[in-house]
This record gives sequence, C-alpha cells and structure tokens, in this order.
Amino acid sequence: MATRRATGPSIDLVNVHRYGLAHVLGGAIVSTLAVGALAFEYVHDRRVHIATAKAWDIQGPPCPALNETEFHAKRWVANKTFNYDGVVLGRAAGDASCSDVRQDGGRGLFSDKVCQFTSPAVLTVVTKSSRDFFLPGVGQPATITIHNDVPKCVMASTFTLQNEK
Repeated sequence: MATRRATGPSIDLVNVHRYGLAHVLGGAIVSTLAVGALAFEYVHDRRVHIATAKAWDIQGPPCPALNETEFHAKRWVANKTFNYDGVVLGRAAGDASCSDVRQDGGRGLFSDKVCQFTSPAVLTVVTKSSRDFFLPGVGQPATITIHNDVPKCVMASTFTLQNEK
C-alpha cells in the first residue's frame, strides 16, 4: 500500500501563537484604564474651560465705534500694537491681557479671542475680514471679544496689573 503525502501547506502547531485568558484580561484592563484616563482628562478640561469662560465673560455697555475715516480725522493713534493669533490689536495707552475662551460658556469646541484692557483710550482691531475702531475713552477699561473674526467691544474689564500673575 502506498503512502500518501499531503501536498498542501503544512501547519506548524508548535509555533502557533495563542492568546490566553491572561492576555485578554490584560488587554481589557489596559483599554479600560486608557478610556478612563481620557474621560477624566475631558471632564477636568471641560471644568477648566467653563471656569475660564465665566471669568472672561465681561459685560458692559458697548464701546463707541468709529469708522476708519472718523478715526484718522480725529488724529487718534493706537501705537501700542500686538499680534494675538493673527489679529492685530492696538491701543493708545494702558495694558492688555488676552485669552482664548471656549465658545458656549466653555462647552464649545471652538474658541473666541478675548482681550481686556486697563485704560486703552482708543482700540483698533484688524482681522482677516475687517478693520474696526473703538473709542472707550481715557481711563475707561474695555474688553474686546472676537467671534468668527468679528470684534465686539464693551466698556468694562476685570483685568488690572494687581491681578496679573
């Protein structure tokens, strides 16, 4: 009687890698810890964003606005300028403090730019889409909020050099 040999691929059962219960449980534990750490980080960051949004939610009457012709006709100068993430802000005097603030009270995915000024006298805001001019007045604090490249100015601010860290 002739012996038949298999002609197909042979399977090496000695070197087959198998995953046992310990491997499966270890993978499940590591995955659970990773998801838990990400969830903790998300909740912590969300609380920080909400607290930041509350601290930077400055309410007040709107700043008087000028068009560019009126601004230059009055010979106002905002020579203290700085670039904040692609937006050029100018003021005549005082100090500034800016922050990115998450939209929707800190719950949003996108951020607005918010800058508080101690006593700017005049403010200029140059974005990709506009040039805006505000006249809060000498000695008057002001806050600029830039939402979708549109600035809004209010005559109020909580920023002082004493609370700057």
